[in-house]
Amino acid sequence: MRFFVEIIAERLHGELQGDPKRIIEGVAPIEKAGEKDISFLADPKFLEAAKNSRAACILAPDTAKKELESFKNCVIYVKNPRYAFMLLLREAEKAMRPIHPVGIDDKAAVSPAAIIGHRAHVGPCCTVEAGAEIGPGAIIEAGCYIGHNVKIGARTRLYPGVKIMNSCSVGEDCILFPGVVIGSDGFGYVFNNGVHEKIPQIGRVIIGNKVEIGANTCIDRAAMETTRIGDGTKIDNMVHIAHNVQVGKGCIILAHSTIAGSVVLEDYVTLSGQSCVADHVRIGAGATLMGKSGVMSDVKPGALLCGFFARPRAEAFKIEVLKGKLPEMYKELKKMKKIIEKLCPEEASALEKKTDSNQKPALPARPPEKPPVPLKTETENIETKPSVYSPENK
Repeated sequence: MRFFVEIIAERLHGELQGDPKRIIEGVAPIEKAGEKDISFLADPKFLEAAKNSRAACILAPDTAKKELESFKNCVIYVKNPRYAFMLLLREAEKAMRPIHPVGIDDKAAVSPAAIIGHRAHVGPCCTVEAGAEIGPGAIIEAGCYIGHNVKIGARTRLYPGVKIMNSCSVGEDCILFPGVVIGSDGFGYVFNNGVHEKIPQIGRVIIGNKVEIGANTCIDRAAMETTRIGDGTKIDNMVHIAHNVQVGKGCIILAHSTIAGSVVLEDYVTLSGQSCVADHVRIGAGATLMGKSGVMSDVKPGALLCGFFARPRAEAFKIEVLKGKLPEMYKELKKMKKIIEKLCPEEASALEKKTDSNQKPALPARPPEKPPVPLKTETENIETKPSVYSPENK
């Protein structure tokens, strides 16, 4: 990337302080930025680092004008520096991203019955089956599989190795990272006569607009209806979403989370890393599950849960703190018991008897084992019956 500072300020609708012709060639953290880099200040605790930074330009909040008025290089004041920096990173990404040629690569296998939109790209070793539709400006990178009657929205990008199985749909402006599988069969079986018989999964998956799905995530098709991911939802790497799940808009699902069949996530739910949700559970809008939480029943909107089984966060934290104090509490309990025995021996004795009576009755004593029977010698084991050839048997 290479921009004049004044161009950046104009695009970000910011107020410029400093030389408008200063050239920016890179982006960097505020403590590592060089003389041709731009950085940002979003947290007041980094204000001193910003004042001493070598950055050519800093994106700073409007409220920091007084503190940065003597900064030696450029400052662009904006309402939200973090958001402005994100917009700038998008421009940098465009400059770094390889430009894919429009059209179908010679090594791709595209059915004549498929529809490829205007300015779309289909990379080498891709397969596009009959009835599939790829929207305008979509990018299908190398090795992707697009099944029968699949629909890919405009400007959506599929990184290498993505698989979209038959009859599934992906909306506009989505990003699917390498290894994503959409529309694999849901895990459904009937046990009959000692055999697990497969239930055909004839539903589909519908992905909304502006959804991002991380590498190696799998989303199963419904048995009969639709597995649905709402607009704007962001899913991290290695997440499993089972059949018939309904995910609302704007949800965040972090890595290694598992969502069982027919779960409903309402809008703006957050599942932190390694969260698990049991089947047929409903998570209310705006609820958050902290890392490694396990949910077995419905969750109210806005709840903040932690632990396995998941509880309200404050309660879960109290329990964890108390667990750590159990050894100390046990020592104190033994001391108190000794004090009670000294002060009130009769009451302590009665309490001990009562405790003993509440316990399960002891098992009867095991009878003493009988002494082992001595083994007979070889000669003793020989019976002394008369022989059939003896004179007595004649």
